[in-house]
Amino acid sequence: MTLLIFVGIIAVMDYALISYLISHGLEAKSYPIQIGNYQFSFPLLSLTFLGVLIVAIAAWRYLSGTMTISALKEMSQLETVRMLRAAGVALFFFSAVLFGPYILGAPAFWVQMSSLSRAVPVLASPLQGLFFSIRPATNLDALTKLAISQNASAVALMAAAGLIGYVQRRVRRTR
Repeated sequence: MTLLIFVGIIAVMDYALISYLISHGLEAKSYPIQIGNYQFSFPLLSLTFLGVLIVAIAAWRYLSGTMTISALKEMSQLETVRMLRAAGVALFFFSAVLFGPYILGAPAFWVQMSSLSRAVPVLASPLQGLFFSIRPATNLDALTKLAISQNASAVALMAAAGLIGYVQRRVRRTR
């Protein structure tokens, strides 16, 4: 049950990003496949979506392997809090990497940063450096940005799960 909830949350976040990008001009192409007399088309955007779901399943399996998960009724409150904290941290890093580039590339974000740099002049130079460093990434086409953000978010999810699992194994061994 916990696996379905965790993967479901990731699927909803990823689907929301894909549907948002499609509504803003991302072209959803399909690849025709013929097997014998049957021909069907496979949407190319679903490949990275399925890849992210597979990584989410692997991350949760790894997390659940490092922490003992019993039936929900038998689980102690400390185990429940530890699992919720682990899931929350992993989801935070996934969503930050998935949505972060789109937030940083949004004109509304830079309008707010401009007013912040006027209010706090010390921040003007670092914010200008950040703006010029991410400028080439914002000029990429929508499909490339989607592929990069989905792959980077999957890597962030696995890295967070790996770090959480490493810390949990060390905690269990020291007892």
